[in-house]
Amino acid sequence: MSNRSLLLQQRPGTKNFLVLGKYERALDKLSVSIQLIDISSWEEVGLKKIRGDYNDVSSTNKSITEMVSTLLKPYLPMPNESIYPALTDGRRMRTPPTYAERAMDVSSSIDAAIEELEKRMDVNMGVRGEENEFESKEIEGEWILNIEEESYENDRPENEFNTTIMVEVLEKLMSNPYEIKLEKPEFNFDPNNKKEFQVALNVNYKLKAQLIKDMLKSLPYSGLKQDGSLTVFYFNKDKYNFPMNITERIQLGKHRTVPVIQLRDRNDNPLVILVDSPEKEIHNLNSKKIIYKPFHSFSPLIDFSVGGWSMQVSLENVEIPVNYTFSLGINNANSISKVSLKFIPEDELFEFLSKIL
Repeated sequence: MSNRSLLLQQRPGTKNFLVLGKYERALDKLSVSIQLIDISSWEEVGLKKIRGDYNDVSSTNKSITEMVSTLLKPYLPMPNESIYPALTDGRRMRTPPTYAERAMDVSSSIDAAIEELEKRMDVNMGVRGEENEFESKEIEGEWILNIEEESYENDRPENEFNTTIMVEVLEKLMSNPYEIKLEKPEFNFDPNNKKEFQVALNVNYKLKAQLIKDMLKSLPYSGLKQDGSLTVFYFNKDKYNFPMNITERIQLGKHRTVPVIQLRDRNDNPLVILVDSPEKEIHNLNSKKIIYKPFHSFSPLIDFSVGGWSMQVSLENVEIPVNYTFSLGINNANSISKVSLKFIPEDELFEFLSKIL
């Protein structure tokens, strides 16, 4: 886009178009807009929008493809049908095989069956080993290695022990990886409103100190990358099987959690709710019963990704100090007796807050 003159070079009778796409995400919903630009005049000639489900990317992808086709269809050349029928070459009838040809086919089939039978008998007696279809082999002077997708998807029995250990570690990483330090809230009189306090709550987020050490000791990882405070562990399918429940949990983002802070009274009733989330839908919530304050200061220090052949676990060994500030009436401030912080799964956050607010 730095040199637009190159885009204007087109043959006579043709058109150049630029397709621009933009998406926005709100929890599990996606909003995608596609814009069609005529490069010759840089004018918009088409605009389409769709909404999809974040957990159903294949359906959204199909809708986007259909939307782009709809935008471009009016500008595609239409085939001209001739009024004259096309000339075709006639096909001769197939000559039936002779008795000699049939005999040769039967003989070849018998030879192949006998050869396969001898092979199976040798394998059963231990004379020869069973051929591994996924090992490299020589075929007519060419060495072939079968790496079809099914060989990656099939679980290997020899990997069950490593897989059991990996699942236990991943469950701990997904459920409770953080070490939190909560400081006592500071109450300062608001100079502009004598009936309210300016409350400051300091929270320190970091991964548990023993987390990376346990990963290094307990798991035979396939690869390791360290870049400053970032440590990335790689796990390949040659040593591990990837259970479907773990794979889907990572792919659907169900491992992501959001910190929710509650300031409660002596009866354990929430007076103030602080939510640290980047989602706009969460920031738009409000309540008439309690004080609700959204923030966007916390960033996950652990992340997971999985593909057909490998899985990655990224750990950021840093501390995130956050200062949450909000206004609170004097009467409510005197009633606060407890501060709690809990990580709520991202896909359950809206339902969790709806019950409280």
